[in-house]
This record gives sequence, structure tokens and C-alpha cells, in this order.
Amino acid sequence: MGFKRFVNLMEIVVALVAIGFVVMLFANEPDGGGGAADSSPGARIFSESCAGCHGAEGGGGVGPKLAGRVDDDFPDPADEIAVVTNGRRSMPSFEGRLTPEEITQVVEYTRTGL
Repeated sequence: MGFKRFVNLMEIVVALVAIGFVVMLFANEPDGGGGAADSSPGARIFSESCAGCHGAEGGGGVGPKLAGRVDDDFPDPADEIAVVTNGRRSMPSFEGRLTPEEITQVVEYTRTGL
């Protein structure tokens, strides 16, 4: 009887976690606000490839906040380019998904457009 309650409790916990995950995904979908007003290639790439985790305006979500922090976290833009290209911890690599030029454009956008 105790094991069955444990299993039922775990089913509820897993369901709640799944619901929370889905809500976070939709809450961070690019919605055309903030940075989307910028029509630069970097803004478009950010909206399509980055905003799902970092938020439409770089405010964070599943991924960390970028707005107002990128220059502090990456004083050298080459270091940020390396992270976007190769990934780090939970951030996936965008090598092969984005061209080197697109990576440079999105990095420039995170440094000047957010």
C-alpha cells in the first residue's frame, strides 16, 4: 500500500514538472515584442534561435538573462562567439545550425540590441 501511494505521488510530481516545463517554453516564445522591433539579421536570428530559452528581450527563462549582462560576462566578444559556437553546460552548440557569420551577427545583437 505504501509503494502504491509513492508511485501515485511520483506520477503527480512528474505531471506537474511537465506542465511547468511546457508553460516555460510558451512563456519564452518570441512574441514580436522588445527586440523583435529591430530588423537586423542578428535580431531575427536571436528571435528564431535564442529567445525560446533566453526570452524575447533577453530577460532569461530556461536560459540565463543576457540583457545588460553580456558585456560583463564576456568582455571579449570572441569568448561569447566561442560559447554560441561550441555550447557550454546546458547551452547547446550552434555550430552547424548557424553559419559563423550568423553567430557573429547574433552575438553583436546581444551586445548592442538587448
